[in-house]
Amino acid sequence: MNCKQLVTPLLAMLTMAGCIKHQSNPGTTSNNPQIDQVKVWFVQNVAGQATVPNSANYRAKLSRTLRWDQASVVSLSGTEVVVVPIEFSKDVYLRADNSGPALFSLSDVSRLVIYRDSANNMQCQQLTFVPDSTMHPGDSTFNGIMLTEDWSGNTLAKPSQIGNHHSHTTVDIVAQQQVCNTLYGYNYSADDPADTYEWSETTCTTYSFVEAPLGGHSGLSSPAPVTRKLSLSYFSIKVSPPTTPIQSIADYFGCFTNSASPDHTYSVQVCVDQPDPGTRQPWTFTPGGAAGTSATGNPLNVGHTFLILTENSQGNIITRSVGFYPLTGVYPISGYTSAQGVLGNDDEHEYNISVTINVSATQFFGILNSITLGNNAGYYYDLNTNNCTTFAINVLGTNGISLPATQGTWGVNGKGDDPGDLGQDVSQMSLGSNMTRNTVSNPHPNTGSCN
Repeated sequence: MNCKQLVTPLLAMLTMAGCIKHQSNPGTTSNNPQIDQVKVWFVQNVAGQATVPNSANYRAKLSRTLRWDQASVVSLSGTEVVVVPIEFSKDVYLRADNSGPALFSLSDVSRLVIYRDSANNMQCQQLTFVPDSTMHPGDSTFNGIMLTEDWSGNTLAKPSQIGNHHSHTTVDIVAQQQVCNTLYGYNYSADDPADTYEWSETTCTTYSFVEAPLGGHSGLSSPAPVTRKLSLSYFSIKVSPPTTPIQSIADYFGCFTNSASPDHTYSVQVCVDQPDPGTRQPWTFTPGGAAGTSATGNPLNVGHTFLILTENSQGNIITRSVGFYPLTGVYPISGYTSAQGVLGNDDEHEYNISVTINVSATQFFGILNSITLGNNAGYYYDLNTNNCTTFAINVLGTNGISLPATQGTWGVNGKGDDPGDLGQDVSQMSLGSNMTRNTVSNPHPNTGSCN
């Protein structure tokens, strides 16, 4: 007897998993005779059978455990169904194209349901509930799509919409009964952070769906008793706005004096905070991975590039630190990669490598003018084409200072300038007579109180 499960349509998944294997752990005894009977059947007839996971279903190959100690009995359309939470052994997070930037724990939204059909035969299905953008942790009503599979990851029914938000179309599969799966993932091993990698897969398969024995195209005519037991936790991987945005860049730069006098000298320091110092890695997970930092809402470290601008007038030092950010935050894996730009005060931001360039007054004030664009309405931060690193490179390039611009890649479609590559370029570049390199993060508080 096979167990019915789900394949994910247009599903984007964030997976922090090192070693991947397929297993079913029968779990802890429930002390409920009905659940115990179902458990024995499942262990003997489903988990005990040697089946090959669907190669197109990444989730089916992950190590998972059935939480029999948390199993419950619910009534669906007059049929008693045993509902068992599924716990994945690694930190696995998922989203759909219409989920917005939120990433939901796969364990939170996965359930096994076991029941008797009209012929009194035991059947089971694995259900995965993929929330849409209207769903939030704590909501009592589920909105999104429900996926139905057997235990090996083979689709049994078309993905179905649940909730009142039918305008959130998730997948067009009605005509051809074709399910297209686009999975995006990040694998992370806490035991071996160097083994972190990204993956993606796209498959389009035409399925011959078996008629669902519980009625309805999904096999569950009324999944509400199951969805009411979902407890969702989520986080968003994002590039955040600045801690201290600069409201008026004209006031912020107001202390600087444009003078051709030799007793006035000017410099710009390009500071790079590499995600993984000494490497070209464009991003890393912060300590503890997703599980260790989910409370902060941001387990991803993408680094940062910013500028320190200094005027020296016979020992009177004026310093301003500035970096380019998104005003509202952007989400690398969710398609929300662009937002109105904003300049931030980075005088407390650390870095691991920098290059300081002595410049003329003309270059210095040209750089200031170029920087002011970052606060203009309609000037956008874009992860791929105009991020903090691109901004710094372009500001200097516009004023006759050329920096190397090696581009990196991230996610599935992410490509552009990044702090990892710029930091390595700075460490390897030949320095002119007006340049100095520093590999220690020194304090750089703003000096000169005229604004």
